[in-house]
Amino acid sequence: MTWLLLISSSLLLMLGITLLVMSRLEPGHLHMRDWGWMHVFLAFGLALGVALVPSDAQSLQYRLQAPIATASIIAALAWQLAGASHYRGRPWRWRRTAPLFIALLGFILALALVQLRLAVLAAALLLTAGAWLAAWWLWQGGERHERFVALCFLALGGVHLSGPLIDPLARSPATHLAGTYVQTTLALGLLLLSVRRAHGEAKRVGERLQQLYEQSMQGLVVVRADGQVAYANPAALAMFGVDQGAAVGSIDHLIGEQRLAEARQRFDRLLQAREGHLAWEGERFRQDGRALYLRGTTSYLEWEGEPALLVLMLDDTERQRATAALRRQALHDELTDLPNRHAALDRLSALTRPGAPGFALLSADVDRFQLVNESLGHETGDALLQAIAARLCEKLGPGGLVARLGEDQFLLVQPGVEDDDAAHLTGQRLLALMNPPFHIGHRALHVHVSVGLARFPLHGGDGAALLRAADIAMHQAKALAGAAVVVYQPGMATAARGLLDIEQALAWAIEQQEFQLDYQPKYTAGTRQLAGFEALVRWQRPGRGRVSPADFIPAAERTGQIVPLGALILRQASQQLRAWQQQGLALLPVAVNVSPLQFEDAGFADWLLNLVLAHGVSPALLEVEITETAAMTHMDRVLPQLARLRDAGVGVAFDDFGTGQSSLTLLRRLPITTLKLDRSMVDPLPEPSAGAVVHAACVLAGSLGLAIVAEGVEREEQAAEVERLGCTHLQGWLLSRPLAPEAAAALLASGSAGH
Repeated sequence: MTWLLLISSSLLLMLGITLLVMSRLEPGHLHMRDWGWMHVFLAFGLALGVALVPSDAQSLQYRLQAPIATASIIAALAWQLAGASHYRGRPWRWRRTAPLFIALLGFILALALVQLRLAVLAAALLLTAGAWLAAWWLWQGGERHERFVALCFLALGGVHLSGPLIDPLARSPATHLAGTYVQTTLALGLLLLSVRRAHGEAKRVGERLQQLYEQSMQGLVVVRADGQVAYANPAALAMFGVDQGAAVGSIDHLIGEQRLAEARQRFDRLLQAREGHLAWEGERFRQDGRALYLRGTTSYLEWEGEPALLVLMLDDTERQRATAALRRQALHDELTDLPNRHAALDRLSALTRPGAPGFALLSADVDRFQLVNESLGHETGDALLQAIAARLCEKLGPGGLVARLGEDQFLLVQPGVEDDDAAHLTGQRLLALMNPPFHIGHRALHVHVSVGLARFPLHGGDGAALLRAADIAMHQAKALAGAAVVVYQPGMATAARGLLDIEQALAWAIEQQEFQLDYQPKYTAGTRQLAGFEALVRWQRPGRGRVSPADFIPAAERTGQIVPLGALILRQASQQLRAWQQQGLALLPVAVNVSPLQFEDAGFADWLLNLVLAHGVSPALLEVEITETAAMTHMDRVLPQLARLRDAGVGVAFDDFGTGQSSLTLLRRLPITTLKLDRSMVDPLPEPSAGAVVHAACVLAGSLGLAIVAEGVEREEQAAEVERLGCTHLQGWLLSRPLAPEAAAALLASGSAGH
């Protein structure tokens, strides 16, 4: 009997160890671990409590061995219920259940001290209840194999209950023999149940992974070491245009000859290392030969026990096409399909690297292109630009570049230009290329261009500097009449920088009132008595000295700053008249030049009258001077405002007469009081031909009742001649240079005509 129990205990121990080993392989299956420990503790409990129990219940060995055996049996019961609970997914918390089982152990040991039979009976009932509770948990909702194990637990409970019923101390051979068979069957059932569940879960995991592979949008291919495809998921087959279920075979034809060697090196490196992964991207090909752009990762794996490579791929074709389209859009002009400014600068950067051969850069701007848009419409203008671009590309020599920099500006690069003569000849050829008309729709349009030309490396060491030089030369060409070519010269940049510097400084100078007025006297002809002044603006720029009006007045006209500057001059002139008036001086009229842009404001005349009256000065003490350009090009705005000023008593002078194409009708229509002869008419005097012109002008002005001022009188013979010819007033350095306000005040005080 003892040997039978020892064999049974050993078998339970081996089954328990087997379940513990399996639980290490399947860490997520807690029931395997629980039932493994159940069998281990049960084996120790049977061995110590039944098979090897001493016959003398009063011996020290019995007293030590019996509690250990009882504790092992209670522990087996606890692990048995924990395993059933975990198997069914029920919560099991050792912190709550352990005190209960310890209390049960203490209860049984206490009964054993009172009467051993009661302890055996209590233990049997406890084991029976535990087995039947585990059976109940496994039976509920269980499948056939689970209910078989539940029946084994039920039978095990019956065996536990039969022990004290057959023998008060549960030492009946029949009970232990039946227990051995039932416990072994249960152990095998639990082992098979655990294996079945582990297999089921592994199968479900595999099915999920297969679903992921099959449904993934990412291509997955397993390639054997010989280059043959062992597996390809549907996404990969769709990428390469292979029918589902068809064999792919070798992947060489999908990679392409250009990248095949690189791909093989990558494959060989991974196969030799037998670990790691490599990222790649590039062009691949479908079965029908169409190109794809893929991004992927290749890593090593073992497939069916053989070395292989796992290739994960993502079709990036559409994104690459979109990126290429955006890149082209960023670097090409949408209208003409020529490279744009960014692309041109990139190309110039490459062409101007150190040691690169010389070339000519041409900046060509279409003259009066805006007139085409305004008169014929933007559709015609766009078609004309496309035709110009096509002709330039067709006729440009090899190695050149044509780009569109702006609306009507083109850039050309012509290699092999070594000197200015060759550069100028290149520009002339471009002008000749534009001579044949462009046929746009039913129209033949003649186009002229202004060309600025710069040479590398003489005129710039990099693309940006070279383009600036060509643009400066192009604007010089625009200033010339008709189509023209100008080769860049270093002095042009200095002049351009000076103009830009002045333009940028004007607004600040006006705000800070860096401008002041000098006053050039006017004298009555014959008597040489002081008759008035002309206010001349001067710019005393801090840190730079005096700036010539010939530099800043045109800059103010270009930038529109002439309007606030003109307002400042009129305020200063009004303030000066008031200051002289407060000094008790006998005031004379002061003439102030007014720009055509000031007349753009329909309220200019009212503003000026309010300004004069606000300073307490009579409008008759102010005279405005207008140029022929202002009168002719802004007649509809100038005429009403001049009439408003004239009616208020303000004098009106027609400045620089003789330099334009003034008509007699214009002189008759304008409400002017004074005609000022330009210095170009006075300077040749006393030549007879010049005198005849001046005399005719004086007769004309006299017939219209106008005062006549001769400007630029610098020699006495000139003064005598203009007086003889009929001029009423003289102005020039012969009589007086422009005076500072203090000197002009002194002249007013003296009433002198001094030189």
